[in-house]
This record gives sequence, C-alpha cells and structure tokens, in this order.
Amino acid sequence: MSITWPGVGPMVGQAGAYAAAPALVDRQTFVGATALGLVPLALAGLVVLVKWWRGRDEVFDAVTPGLVPDDPAHAPRHRVRGGEWSGVVAPAFAPPRDVRPGVVGTVVDGVAHAHDVSATVVDLAVRGWFRIVEVGADASRERDPEHGSADRATDTGRGRPRDWELRRAASPPAESPTAFEQLLLDRLFEGRDTVRLSSLEGSFAMTMREAQVGLYREVVDRGWYARHPRARNGRTRAVGLVVLVPLTLVAAVVLATDLADAHDWSLTPLLVGLVLALVTLARWGGARTPRTAEGSALRIQALGFREYLATAEADRLRFEEKRALLSSYLPYAVAFGLTGHFAGLLRELAKDSHWTDYVDGLDWYDFGGDDDDVSLGDALTDFGDAAGDLGDLDVGDVFDGVDGFTDATDSLFSFEGLSGCGDGLDGCDLPGCDF
Repeated sequence: MSITWPGVGPMVGQAGAYAAAPALVDRQTFVGATALGLVPLALAGLVVLVKWWRGRDEVFDAVTPGLVPDDPAHAPRHRVRGGEWSGVVAPAFAPPRDVRPGVVGTVVDGVAHAHDVSATVVDLAVRGWFRIVEVGADASRERDPEHGSADRATDTGRGRPRDWELRRAASPPAESPTAFEQLLLDRLFEGRDTVRLSSLEGSFAMTMREAQVGLYREVVDRGWYARHPRARNGRTRAVGLVVLVPLTLVAAVVLATDLADAHDWSLTPLLVGLVLALVTLARWGGARTPRTAEGSALRIQALGFREYLATAEADRLRFEEKRALLSSYLPYAVAFGLTGHFAGLLRELAKDSHWTDYVDGLDWYDFGGDDDDVSLGDALTDFGDAAGDLGDLDVGDVFDGVDGFTDATDSLFSFEGLSGCGDGLDGCDLPGCDF
C-alpha cells in the first residue's frame, strides 16, 4: 500500500516497512534452543538440590533431642528436614558440660563472632588467669547530687571513655588452657603483667582472626562439625561457573550477531537458560557445613541454657545455682548477648536477704584503681548492707562495668584498614584454617 502526496511522491505504509525488515523466529531452531537452555538450568537446579540435601544437620535417632547415646559412633542418625533442628527447646539449668562459652556460641550459629571471643576473655578472668580493673572513669568518680549515682560511662574529670586494666594473676590456675585460650593470653599480655585494654586497639584485630581459626578448629576437632563451619563448599559451583560463564558469553555474542544481521530471536531461550543457570549456581550453588549429630545435640543443649538465661526469674532459681550464677553463667550470657537481661535478673536477686550467696568468686573484677580496689563481689555484697559505701548504687549500674568491658573488647576486633580481612567472620584468610 502506498500514498502519493503532491510534490512528495509515493510513501510506503507501515506494512511495507515491517515487510522490509521482518522479525524472524525459526520454529525448529527456537524449540532446539529452548531444550538446550533447559539443560544447564536443570543441572544447576540439581546441584543446588544435592547441596541442600547434604548441608542438613544430623541428629540421633530414638533419643530425646539434645541427648547423646551411650555409643554415639554406632548410633543411628538421620538428616534434619529443615537444615537444622528447630523444635521446641526445654530450658536447661546449666551450660553444656566441659564446653567453654566462646565455643558454645560458635556451635550455636556456626560463626565465631567477636562476642564469642569477648566471652572467652571474661571466662579466663573468671577462672583466675587475670583480674580486670576499671580505670579512667572510676579514678575520678563523681556523684550525681540529685540521684547519688556515679557516672560510669566516661571519665568525668577528663571527658574520655573509661578504660580497663588487665592484671595477670601471680599464681595461675592449675588447669591447662586450650590452644585458643593460650593464644589469647599470650597476645593480651605479651610478656607483661599488666596491660591497658585501650593499648590493644588497632594491634589486636589480627589476633581476632587467629582466635577465630582456633574456635573453628576446636569445634571440628571435638567432632561437632566434620569440617570448617564457614567453608564455602563450592567446588562444584566453581567448576559450573567456569563452564557456564564462557558459554553464556558465546551465546550472547551469537544472539547479538543474529539480531543485527537478520533480527533473529531464535536463540533467546538458550541465552536465558544459561543466564538463569549462572545466577542459580552463583546464588545457591554453595552449601552450609552441616553439624554432626553430636554437634546438633550440643547446639540443642546450648539453646536450652540460653532459653533459661533469657527467661529466668529470681524466685525460680534453685539455691545450689546461686553461688555459680555470676561466676559461671556470666560468660555464657556474654556469648548469648543476654547481658542486659542478666543485669535485670541481678536487680531482683539483690532483694534477697541471702544476697551474699550469689557473690562468691567475683574477685576478678575491680571497680577502682591502685588506691581504691573494690571487687565486684564486694560491691554486690554492699547491696545487702545499707551502710555500705556502694549501697546507693543500683546493681545494674555495677553490672554495667562488666557490660562496658565486653563492648570495649568487641570493638578491638575491627578490621578497618587491614587488607585481606574480608568480612571478619570466617578466619579463612590465614594459614592453617584448612581442616
């Protein structure tokens, strides 16, 4: 069809224009390209399915979740349907036996966080390897004339954050620390008897990386994980990506050439299938490292103890727990991130007329400097004595010193400015982490 305008001549209509440059889709080629495109996508989906299947935690058969059979090596076990056990947790009134707080925290979520290392530092102090002494703010403590409380957040005389001093014990405990704990002790003191926490800032970050490797190594050596918990397990994914990336680029070039020469879209399904397979492998082609059945049992025990600490009420505590509550449970509260709730629990316990039953073994934390040593146990005992010098302080204010120490310890593990340190979560950029 054409239209003639005076002085212009004939014009070709739209039908003629499209006829001159048709959009071609060869049906046979299109079907073949679709079939070829489904092959890599199906293979990528199969890899993801297998990785998910093999990445599920194990649990023991025919025993209560959290318990270990008498002969675990030969006990039947199965994989958890949802990846990791997620049933109802019964509160446990004690932490897992012979497992330190930092290790417990690592097993619970498979990651060695900064607070897991901080919990280990507090645990070493609780066990008598060194004392923690507040300095700075407490050296020039001032009272609020209206409320009578101390400003424990900063050094009120100098306007700077408070600091802490670690003092090595003259007579170390008879126990032997683990390799991970010995590393922390060596790096904290480096041959000195005392060290300021602030002096470790900037230089202690790499120790965190090595400490992470130590934590991960312990959970593997003790059989709770078969391999490194943060291993990417992506060899199959890597091989798939090496093959798919060049094929995707070639398909894209061929399709672009066909579009430019003949407007042929027939190979589009092949390119789409390759791209979807590439995305599927890149996003889901790796696999989490599953826990062994022993690791799942430990995790369930730890979750039960965390549930207890998170929901415990003072009037539900058994007397035999009182003496161990602060000295033994505090590092676990740090590892679980429950220090705030723990402080609230202490406020309730402080109302007990037998408050001194709670403060055994708390000489590892002091509120004063060289001339004014006041241990945490002394301070808490004073809550039961109206005439005590610290009787006007709230127990939460006293506990705030320990909470502030763990926050300051966490802040030491900053990797800003350190090359090759990644996200600070896997510790896999150091020698010796391939286990």
